[in-house]
Amino acid sequence: MTEKLKNHLQGDKQIWWILGLLSLISIVTVYSSISSLAYRQAGGNTEAVILRHALFLFLGFVVTYFVHLLDISKYAHIAKILLYISPFLLIYTLIFGVSIGNAKRWINVMGMSFQTADLVKLVLIVNLAAMLASKIHIEYKKKDLFEIITWCGIIILLISISSFSSAIILGFTCFTIMWIGKVPGRYLRALTAVIVGVISFVLISGYLIRLTTGKEVGRISTVIDRTEVFINKDLDRDGYVGGYLGGKSSQKNYAHVAIARGGIFGVGPGNSSQKNVLPEAYSDYIYSIVIEEYGLVGGLFVLALYLWLLARGIKNIDFTERAFGGLLCVGLTLLLVFQAFAHMAINVGLGPVTGQTLPLISRGGTSALFSFIALGIVLSVSKHSKAT
Repeated sequence: MTEKLKNHLQGDKQIWWILGLLSLISIVTVYSSISSLAYRQAGGNTEAVILRHALFLFLGFVVTYFVHLLDISKYAHIAKILLYISPFLLIYTLIFGVSIGNAKRWINVMGMSFQTADLVKLVLIVNLAAMLASKIHIEYKKKDLFEIITWCGIIILLISISSFSSAIILGFTCFTIMWIGKVPGRYLRALTAVIVGVISFVLISGYLIRLTTGKEVGRISTVIDRTEVFINKDLDRDGYVGGYLGGKSSQKNYAHVAIARGGIFGVGPGNSSQKNVLPEAYSDYIYSIVIEEYGLVGGLFVLALYLWLLARGIKNIDFTERAFGGLLCVGLTLLLVFQAFAHMAINVGLGPVTGQTLPLISRGGTSALFSFIALGIVLSVSKHSKAT
């Protein structure tokens, strides 16, 4: 049975193990942290909520399995078509999308909320890997770099309107892929200067507009508020010292209490006290719950899994015969791991609140599904390499 399973699960076996361990942690931790969600959605029936989550994880595994059977290089042209559609999809979402938490990031598809940025990020990474791979053995020309930087700039700018933190993670991922893809340093430095300049201009302009007119400027105001709360540890955007119930500062405080209670070995599965007061304990703050229940040991174990995943993604660069496969592997792995690092940093107080989930562990819908697709692509590439 075990040998038969090994034959079916092709590609990098270690990534399959990582995927299985992260999913197992997800089921255990989400089950422990969904009491408030179950009360709101299922009359307190936590079993019904966790069953849906487990079924979604199973669906994710099925999707990963079928994606990893494909030869991704034969479908790169589809990603190119989707890239041309992506800006219009993001604009449509900004105008007609479903507003959740004062941000339009979702559209309804067949009764399900679908976060368009998740698809677009995946599409951009695939195309960026393809564009860089086609030029990696020849000298870059300005027109080649102009195309690459233009596409990255357009997508990142549109995503930043609804999710500034996601745009930063995607931008950092693209920058890293371009560095690995041997884009000349002078162009990377110029790109960095432009990005920092644009971001600074947008944030300063938004701050001055709010300061002089009192008008909120989209997600710019949210970014400014959360940065102020992060810098001034005891102040919420409404001026409450220590944070009011449900405010950004109080969220951080609850997360810190959870981490402090965890100690070295944690309070044990299901014994978290902060899961009832932390908003989105099953998604945005699930790492705090992991540490509270399993302690520093549990937190480091989760961190180690993502570092392990990153190492396997990078290793595929050395073993894939084509540059496209190597860049694609490392790009998709970096996108997941950078998001995980951002989530963990926010939970332990090393960054402002952003609402980033923990990939493959947090309870999620289509965002989790695209994480499974991303790993399916990585496994597909590794299947044709010697890094198994």
